[in-house]
Amino acid sequence: MESRRFAKTVLAGTLILLVTAGGLTAVIDPFFHFHKPLKNLEYPLNRGSERYLNDGIIRHFDYDAAITGTSMMQNFKTSQFDELFGTKSIKVTLTGENYWSVDQEIRKIFDVKSDVKCIFRCLDYHMVFRYKTDYNYEGVPIYLYDDNLFNDVQYIFNKDIFLYNTLGVIKYNLEGKKTTDMDTYSEWSSVYPSGREYVLRDYRMPEEKTAVQKEFSERDAQIVRKNVEENVLDMVRAHPETTFYFYTPPYSIAWWYTQQCYGNVLRYFEAEKLQAEMLLEYDNVKLYSFADMFDLTQDLDNYKDDKHYNAEISDKIIDWIYDGTGLITKENYEERISKMEEFYLNQVSESSFSE
Repeated sequence: MESRRFAKTVLAGTLILLVTAGGLTAVIDPFFHFHKPLKNLEYPLNRGSERYLNDGIIRHFDYDAAITGTSMMQNFKTSQFDELFGTKSIKVTLTGENYWSVDQEIRKIFDVKSDVKCIFRCLDYHMVFRYKTDYNYEGVPIYLYDDNLFNDVQYIFNKDIFLYNTLGVIKYNLEGKKTTDMDTYSEWSSVYPSGREYVLRDYRMPEEKTAVQKEFSERDAQIVRKNVEENVLDMVRAHPETTFYFYTPPYSIAWWYTQQCYGNVLRYFEAEKLQAEMLLEYDNVKLYSFADMFDLTQDLDNYKDDKHYNAEISDKIIDWIYDGTGLITKENYEERISKMEEFYLNQVSESSFSE
């Protein structure tokens, strides 16, 4: 009899704790799944939690523009963008993701917003051939991305979320901190130093170099067309009232030398030409490329590794886009991209950057 009463007491106590913890998570809502940030609370938007936070930011924050894309865009400042373009923007980036994943966020933006002035997005060279319709990472919290109330139990009754995020918000407020602003959200420049020594420290020189560059095959062209059509242009066509600012990022000569050794330089720039031809058919597209800023890409002090440029270059890119610097047009795209191709194929060698 005593053991039965004890079991009931334990069960009741466990149930009360679960309901209390779940209720606290639902009310505080550290990932903004149910509502916007509460006015009387401050929230830490922790770097590395973008896959948990972005969907709630898209659903519930007040904005009319969005900075989207990969880690190439995480050091951009919404305050700088807004001052120049007259917008109120959010930054919702995803490290290491493909065209499809970024497009999923853009689709969600248009699902919940009817007054989007502009979308700012990078088109990463190393993702243009990676057509897929799934995330690049395992364990993505898709239960936060849909409207299925039944799988919300994975959020509300998640022990780790309660301990590290729900209670983390409480701790954050007790420490007197303020909600992370969009300039700081997801930025990595304060954590990872940039400079030539850091690039070369982690760079692995290719052991062999091909004598012949691979051709841009019809199979390559099919992949690029499919990737751009489905994961870029669908939203461009569906929302002619929105201006889409796209750009290809200025990777360093170290990355391009690797591609030269692997025989991929021709393929990447022919892919960029095809992508440009497709995008430039639309009046609401502004397309930019900065790979022909050779002084920039040859100076490894601008980078933290062979691809990622630092916050100072990110600031300049926003200014350049506003000024029209680097604009790709129907009249100049072939000449400019051919110039890039020739430079990274014939003017870059190991001695260009190695010590």
